[in-house]
Amino acid sequence: MSNSPAVAVIIATYNRARYLRETIDSVLGQRFQNFQLIVVDDGSTDETREIVASYGPRVQFLHQKNHGPSAARNLGVLHAKADWLSFQDSDDLCLPNHLEVLFGHIDKHSDLAMVFANGDYIGGQVHGRDTLIPTTKSRRLAEKGIRFEDLFDKSIVRLQAALISKRCYDAVGGHDVELRISMDLDLAFRLFSRYPVAYIDEVVFSYRKHSGNSSGNQELRLSENIRVIEKLVTENADAERILGKRRVAARLAYRYYRLGKGRWRAGRRADAKWAIENAVSRCPWSLKYRVYQLGWSLLSS
Repeated sequence: MSNSPAVAVIIATYNRARYLRETIDSVLGQRFQNFQLIVVDDGSTDETREIVASYGPRVQFLHQKNHGPSAARNLGVLHAKADWLSFQDSDDLCLPNHLEVLFGHIDKHSDLAMVFANGDYIGGQVHGRDTLIPTTKSRRLAEKGIRFEDLFDKSIVRLQAALISKRCYDAVGGHDVELRISMDLDLAFRLFSRYPVAYIDEVVFSYRKHSGNSSGNQELRLSENIRVIEKLVTENADAERILGKRRVAARLAYRYYRLGKGRWRAGRRADAKWAIENAVSRCPWSLKYRVYQLGWSLLSS
């Protein structure tokens, strides 16, 4: 009988010492205890090393120069001794049922590449709702299954609520080290394109929304989202057929439009015009994008 853990929990962190202890405690407090816990320090300059050291052998510590969260997660996977991977952010919290719920499902459906669930917000409602995935949609996803459209139309996958097969993770190449914000969406697309994925209508983690969230970088978030979508249709020949060319074009155009507006407000007029031109080229039927293109051209002349 193998003595290997069932799950490797990997926390990639960078200068999050003020939240890290609470995150580690939430993992160690799981009802399901057959796991290995790895903290990967992505070049922190705060007290991260000392905090992790205080847990002794219960927590494995790895350190690298600052190469970003994707590279840190990949490093953690290299040291994982389990067949299943759980990625946690160093400012969020696992609920006590986290691994119990996810691994319980995997135990009955071992053919899956990934199973994921829902999360709530630390401190109460955000955007007028209690959970990251709205209640009605969460129920539908669990009852009817995940479609490509579900992943594409709204970024519903949070890896903090997921369990991933290490075999499948390695087969698709792990995290894209060039991405710092949209890496969860990119990985979900690649896994879903090749393997079965399931969803459970339960809340298994709590998301901490604060000013330091990497997703708060709107320029980077939009740029990476564009890159991930373009990567999807380039690498997956069926993606555009399943989703429809118009749906793909509309989402890309909207991202370019939002990118352009942000750049215009920042006074980067040439960059804004480039972005809105990309929006128009993808959705030439959109009057709104054409109006912005014309207006910005006139204001720049």
